[in-house]
Amino acid sequence: MKTLVIVSHSYPGQSRVNKELLDAVKDLPNVTVRELESLYGRDGSKIDVKAEQQAIEAADRIVFQFPMFWFSVPGMLKNFMDDVLTYGWAYGSKGKALVGKILQVAVSTGSPASSYENPTVRSLLLPLEASAGYTGMKYAEPFVTYGTLGMSDEALKERAAAYRRLLAE
Repeated sequence: MKTLVIVSHSYPGQSRVNKELLDAVKDLPNVTVRELESLYGRDGSKIDVKAEQQAIEAADRIVFQFPMFWFSVPGMLKNFMDDVLTYGWAYGSKGKALVGKILQVAVSTGSPASSYENPTVRSLLLPLEASAGYTGMKYAEPFVTYGTLGMSDEALKERAAAYRRLLAE
């Protein structure tokens, strides 16, 4: 399965967890990585819509990898969704580019799982699940890494190995 990992982190230079997760999968033969802030900085107007659409069209599974920011996706990922997932391409009567693809979310939280009992991470991700359904995609069970602010190096390596196994499928 061809997998496109779209990574967004508002402060990629400060990322420990998302960097480790990305390092665990970027060498997989079936994986292509697009790091939004590395490609475009933090300026959503610079997103190359055609290039991003071509990358998506070449994939069977699209992974949105990001840290939870204020109970949502980082700004660049939201810009990406707004600008790339366009009417007539991603949705609408002629928008069929995403039909049958899988949307996998890989999200990390600084706080432990107990901080997400109400609302749950799953409920916070409902807009992504709804977007998948609206565009004809299949929504996979989210890959959630909780408690990253206090996570040991060993626990992080174990989580990265689990992420690698998931994307190697």
